[in-house]
Amino acid sequence: MNNHLFRFKEKEKFVFIDCETENLCLNYRHNIPWQIAMIKVVGDKIIEEKDMYVEWDRPLKVSPEAAIITQFNEAKYNKLKIPYQQVYRVMKDWLEDADYIVGHNILGFDAYLISEFYKKMGESSMHLADKLIDTLCVARMYRQENDIVRDQSLIELQYQMLNFRQRGAKNSLSALGKEFEIDHDYKSLHNALVDLQLNIKVWDKLKWKVNI
Repeated sequence: MNNHLFRFKEKEKFVFIDCETENLCLNYRHNIPWQIAMIKVVGDKIIEEKDMYVEWDRPLKVSPEAAIITQFNEAKYNKLKIPYQQVYRVMKDWLEDADYIVGHNILGFDAYLISEFYKKMGESSMHLADKLIDTLCVARMYRQENDIVRDQSLIELQYQMLNFRQRGAKNSLSALGKEFEIDHDYKSLHNALVDLQLNIKVWDKLKWKVNI
């Protein structure tokens, strides 16, 4: 039996996380997340969801491009925002308690923002690295159509795939969702919580296609 494979992990706790931000910079001096969403999953069951709008100690500077893509609504943000200290406590509790932390391009983007958030609070997130699963990297493994060679750790394999490019391959969440014929509200993507709901469905497909 291959009980070590993710498709058979029915008791482990997976936390899916996504950040919507001011722009695409990876440093908090120039970019902070205004929305952080998380979904907690055990087996095939969603246990809990969090959708948090973050109030920082400086005004937001959402770029026009980011505002359009993420459908940023300032009135909604001002109504729902909560202090970043409160958001951090919830986020840290969920991530520390998780067996695995999953996101699409989490290694290339969200992990930097999470690390910066920990730093702002005087702490380190380095111990979370081995929990990370990037479904973008897993999708690139799937595109190669090869079984994964087990002479590297999962995090090493994922970083290798992070910079792998295959001409014509479409690995966005929406492209993967449509390829796998997943029913979803694609018009509302780039809202963090809606993205995560699709991310879970894509992960449920990928874990049966890649032997990790």
